[in-house]
Amino acid sequence: MRVLIIDDQASLLDSMRFFLEQRKCKVYTALTGKEGLKTAFRERPSLVILDLKLPDMDGQIILKKLRNDMPATQVIIVTAFQDMENTINCIKLGAFDFIHKPIDINEIDSALNRFDKINRARTHQDPPQKQGVAAPSDGKTPYIVGKSQPMKEVFKKIAMVSDSKVTVLIQGESGTGKEVIARTIHYQGAWKNHPFMVVDCSTLVDTLTESQLFGYEKGAFTGADVTRKGTLELAGEGTIFFDEIGEMPLRLQSKLLRFLHEKEFIRVGGSKVLQSDARILAATNLDLAKMASNGRLRSDLFYRLRVVTIYVPPLRDRRSDISLLANYFLKKIGHKHQMPIKTITSGARQLLESYAWPGNVRELENSLIRAAVLTKSPVLTREDILNAISETGVDAVQEPSEKTLAEVEKEHILQVLKIKQGHLGKACRTLGISRPTLRKKLNQYGYK
Repeated sequence: MRVLIIDDQASLLDSMRFFLEQRKCKVYTALTGKEGLKTAFRERPSLVILDLKLPDMDGQIILKKLRNDMPATQVIIVTAFQDMENTINCIKLGAFDFIHKPIDINEIDSALNRFDKINRARTHQDPPQKQGVAAPSDGKTPYIVGKSQPMKEVFKKIAMVSDSKVTVLIQGESGTGKEVIARTIHYQGAWKNHPFMVVDCSTLVDTLTESQLFGYEKGAFTGADVTRKGTLELAGEGTIFFDEIGEMPLRLQSKLLRFLHEKEFIRVGGSKVLQSDARILAATNLDLAKMASNGRLRSDLFYRLRVVTIYVPPLRDRRSDISLLANYFLKKIGHKHQMPIKTITSGARQLLESYAWPGNVRELENSLIRAAVLTKSPVLTREDILNAISETGVDAVQEPSEKTLAEVEKEHILQVLKIKQGHLGKACRTLGISRPTLRKKLNQYGYK
């Protein structure tokens, strides 16, 4: 395999050359973008490893030129984890994969193995694939931090769907960041300058919500003194995000289904058929297939929603991201609370990476907020983190058990509720879930 590395750090080029030559690769290197392009066009490598930050050229321009002029050559980009927006743009431009700095040899090895696997599967009849050009970022996109393989798959799907109006179902446990994914899809897409509107289905009231979603005509009901537009009209060509879609009342499900099918709706009390070109994103932490089979969710709505599904992994399945997330949250906490940015000891990092995090990313952030605010020292120790986590009443590190995830979740929720003396609001803040979600789970447990 012929590999070209374009990076402005000579020491990195040397170490990468040594590693790749051990894998029997023919290696070429370049310290600048111009030199890299010249070498690429001369040597025609099968793979280019490209640093986005070069002294003479924007890495995205190089990527675009390589994909346009040498579509058979695949590109792995090297980026800092803070460059999430650029990472997604590069995937849109056709990057095969991405790795983060500081470079981990194991991460490179995994990327090369994926490239080898795909390369072997290709036939001579396969046409070169080109990707669409990404819309420029406007800085509104929330950060998604992660370098693990499960999160790379999330990045790739975001890049694939953001410039289309396809309906997307985002699945994942509570606290995994499903709304962040939805916002990223919107703000990375061609309609980012249009509204992004959130509908929390766990708080919907059957009759009132119909008028909120579809709008109403003057005189439609008592108090309807003027005609008002609903969410579907106000969104325009933007995005409507239905959070906890599995909680939507059945009567509203049928009306949403009609909209998804026809892109048409009627205001409450009206007769005129209106149209909307809003994109629909939905999220859930429930098993919608099971709900559809037992009648709690319309099966036809289920199939309409899952045109494309993005699965957001729980934090326990992406432990290599925990240290990156901790660094990001500590900086965010420092800026938000106008306090010095705190660091953590190696022992504290080990504790963070060994804890199960049943509340996922939201619980991690809340624990770090508690630790940062309640600790005077500029460095957070293992004990500081342990105290912050232990406020939930759960041991920070536990041996694996034979219990199901549902059983562990039930024990955790009831234990937190006991610690908080039955105060639902405090328990919700600790668990990182909404009050309706907590009430629903307590009803399932038979807890009064």
